[in-house]
Amino acid sequence: MTTQGPSRAAVLLRAVGAAALIGLARVVSGGSPTQPEPVARGTFAPAPSADLPNSRRRDLLTYGIGYVLALLLTSAAFAVVTWRWASGTTALGIVFGLALVQAVVHFRCFLHIDLKRSARDDLQLILFSTLIIALMVGGTLVVLFNLRMRMM
Repeated sequence: MTTQGPSRAAVLLRAVGAAALIGLARVVSGGSPTQPEPVARGTFAPAPSADLPNSRRRDLLTYGIGYVLALLLTSAAFAVVTWRWASGTTALGIVFGLALVQAVVHFRCFLHIDLKRSARDDLQLILFSTLIIALMVGGTLVVLFNLRMRMM
């Protein structure tokens, strides 16, 4: 009787998980300092900022938290639909709610848009994104309802 080892997918998943944990540990602990790039002769290097490592670590930590939250929200929506934890309209409402929360996570963690700043560019970005999403969803619904009417 032969015993099979773990599948390639399981090994790959473990390797990716280990790499993610090592990367998160490096971010939290401060990681290795980056070496400045050499400066060509006759040019001046910008003055090093004392807060640069801290801001880089804070940004990477924000990206890591955003990635984990986005992964959890996507998994939750997938689980609600796949394992039928809720009926039709309730599941749809849960998935829409999770999508809104995920949009907020993306705005906050990846686009760095928070409620403390009220820049005009950020407002225009949000409004334009909302317009594009509304056009895409509205167009999709028009096509689907038209197809439904033709099939009946």
